[in-house]
Amino acid sequence: MPDRRTLAAVDLGSNSFHMLVARLEHGEVRIIDRIREMVRLAAGLDEHGSLDEQVHQNALDCLARFGDRLHNVPRDNIRAVGTQTFRRLEHPGAFLRDAEKALGGPIEIIGGREEARLIYTGVHSTLPHTEDQRLVIDIGGGSTELIIGQQEIPQLTESLQYGCVTVTQRFFPDQKLSKSIWKRAKRALLSDLQGLVENYHQLGWQEAVGTSGTLRAVSSICRKAGWLDHGIDSAALNRLIDRLIDHGRTDNLKMPGLSDHRAPVFAGGVLILDALCEALNIEQLKIAQSALREGLLYDLLGRFSHTDPRNTTIQAMATRYGVDKPQAQRVRDTALQLFDQAADDWALKPAQRELLAWTTDVHEIGLSISHSRYQRHSGYLLRHSDMAGFSRLEQRFMAFLAEHHRRSIGADWHDDMPRRLHNVAAQVLMLLRLSVLLHRSRSSQALPEFRLCIKQHTLEFTVPAQWLQQRPLIAQDLHDEQAAVRPLGIELKILQDENA
Repeated sequence: MPDRRTLAAVDLGSNSFHMLVARLEHGEVRIIDRIREMVRLAAGLDEHGSLDEQVHQNALDCLARFGDRLHNVPRDNIRAVGTQTFRRLEHPGAFLRDAEKALGGPIEIIGGREEARLIYTGVHSTLPHTEDQRLVIDIGGGSTELIIGQQEIPQLTESLQYGCVTVTQRFFPDQKLSKSIWKRAKRALLSDLQGLVENYHQLGWQEAVGTSGTLRAVSSICRKAGWLDHGIDSAALNRLIDRLIDHGRTDNLKMPGLSDHRAPVFAGGVLILDALCEALNIEQLKIAQSALREGLLYDLLGRFSHTDPRNTTIQAMATRYGVDKPQAQRVRDTALQLFDQAADDWALKPAQRELLAWTTDVHEIGLSISHSRYQRHSGYLLRHSDMAGFSRLEQRFMAFLAEHHRRSIGADWHDDMPRRLHNVAAQVLMLLRLSVLLHRSRSSQALPEFRLCIKQHTLEFTVPAQWLQQRPLIAQDLHDEQAAVRPLGIELKILQDENA
């Protein structure tokens, strides 16, 4: 039987794949299993966003092993995310299908700022409490995250589009290393950092914390060399850089505290750290043992305990764009009533109910731009905004609903959605469109009872005859809607109840 108290986080990074399995005991998270495999996904990605066949297969083999460990964990208790290299794939759909089949569950591709938020959540959850502001640095395989936060709230987040793998490939393509090569590479990174340094200095921090593999390896090497007892400081970092340059190459590195798996991309990670320390005037870094995967666990736990950050994100967006909240609430209530009637026949899931509810809260944000075709503006904002807590696929799903909640539906409506979501996207959209249509007058007057009956690809919508006769605009809209939704592959029939 599935253990409902067991949670799992799967972090599919650009350099390595990680899995944590934890058990919820007395309200606390206890780690019971860890698996880490060096896959080097970023190293297998070419300039066109295509993945090398061998790396592709290595990734699938790793995910199959993860899936074997997770087969008895409830699907809703698992969160798997792909980061920078997944974001760079030219055609992620095919790889995701294979990857999800191997893992046995869905994989979310998250944006850079969402990755940064989760990293901060993981670090904060395991460090001692402080009122001070913290700067958190995470150097991954394909990206580097910088976050300033206070207590549990990240205040400034950035995701730099390079990590230890990509920087090693970019600056040390022939594995040669010298003082002049290091200086040129560092100048290039410092130039990239110019645009964000001022914001970080302006906000400020009292404590700097490093996390993930590169920084833990740097700390371990410095400690084993006797240069310091813990963490990283500028003097120890400079000694390490001198040792790397003396070696003369980025390959065949042998240092106590450096694993053979990490050695080939270690120089790139140290170069990023060197540039960050100079740009941000960092003299000392503490090291945290938690990162993105722990953040996933605690975020998942928060969703179970009704402290889901996605609720905060949606309400903030509704406020920012001046949403008519009473109207949104009316549409939400009706949409969820219709969803609950259709859920069994269409096998709809609670997660889809949540996405429908959040979409109703913000489906009119496009009005802040223009009334003309405002649904398109709503979709654009939902698709391209940084939305804390949401995966890219969740944002695409909500954007799809928002931009098609009124007016015509083109034959290409499904082009932006994975094939496995075509049916459910069409079904949930039908319910949203009916809800918006019924509340077109924006009246606070309660609606009468409606009935849904679903027969294969037909949705019968029964309304009180007398109520409909008194509302010729809604009657015409419902009539027109029958033709408008045909591209979805669902036939809408409007029936009138003479006895209601």
